[in-house]
Amino acid sequence: MSIYKHTLSVIFVFWIFVSSGVIKAQTCSCAGAPLINSQSLGAVEKGNLVLGFTGDYNHIDRLYSGTDELNNRTSERSTFTSLIEANYGLTSRITLSGTFSHVSKSRTTGLQNPGDSQELETSGIGDALLMAKYSVIQQTLWKPYQLMVGGGVKAPLGTNTLTSNGFALNADMQPGTGSWDGIGWMLFSYTIRSQNLTFYTVNSFKKTSSASRFNENDQYQFGDEFNSVFGMTKPAFDKFSYSLKMKYRTANSDTRNDSEMPSTGGEWLNVIPGFGYSLTDRLSMQVSGEIPLYQNVNGTQPSTTYILTGSVFFSLNKPSTGFNFGLPGRN
Repeated sequence: MSIYKHTLSVIFVFWIFVSSGVIKAQTCSCAGAPLINSQSLGAVEKGNLVLGFTGDYNHIDRLYSGTDELNNRTSERSTFTSLIEANYGLTSRITLSGTFSHVSKSRTTGLQNPGDSQELETSGIGDALLMAKYSVIQQTLWKPYQLMVGGGVKAPLGTNTLTSNGFALNADMQPGTGSWDGIGWMLFSYTIRSQNLTFYTVNSFKKTSSASRFNENDQYQFGDEFNSVFGMTKPAFDKFSYSLKMKYRTANSDTRNDSEMPSTGGEWLNVIPGFGYSLTDRLSMQVSGEIPLYQNVNGTQPSTTYILTGSVFFSLNKPSTGFNFGLPGRN
């Protein structure tokens, strides 16, 4: 029982830490939780259950027009997302995954006049992601690479109809999107065993649908979204490991009643350094920071300054191949 007591203690302490606001998240040109970017876990062994707890913080106080940063700091915002993820090995090749979220957002306007600044906060249950992943090529002792594909849906559990003082809030301040979206996903990794170094890429596409906000004649649709991550991970010393990722994201403009919304959509390129620590052979932690390198937004819109993320993963069964957090297909 000591392993379970130790696990619960670590998760409890970690969850207090992330819930305090030290670690929070999400990108500016979308609503809800960063669900699709959490899908970096590869194959889970048959009959095993891997639980994940993540805190993600996105601080947004830069204003861009295209690729140019504007010297006009009149507002700032942040998003705190708590994610609970469950991955179950249904067969030796099929992994089922479910991710659920809670989202808290804040926005401060009027910063050019500190005495007149106003703050708005919203929070609530966010959307959920349900996926099935299939191992096309399984990694073995003789085959140092793997290929997985997957698909699923984003379910609109979060509300998208919050108001303030009787006025409808913008879509980017809602906890959810209100829409059912289709998800496509792919992971490929290759390990150089002589160096104990793993390279991987995770790619995903989200096909969105429209949703009613306050009446049937008010239809809002977020733009389709593509995410591509290329990274590497390597053990450092003792139980530590480090990783470095590049993430590219592009999103089409949103539409409202079939009309394109101005200042929505664009493309972003971020670098993500991180490190992990294996507390036991079943319990691992990771902390990472996301730094923007390039953004090209449509129109004029706020953009991310930095993102901080912390995660804890617990494997119910002791994996026969070891449990290395941050490694795609680490189970």
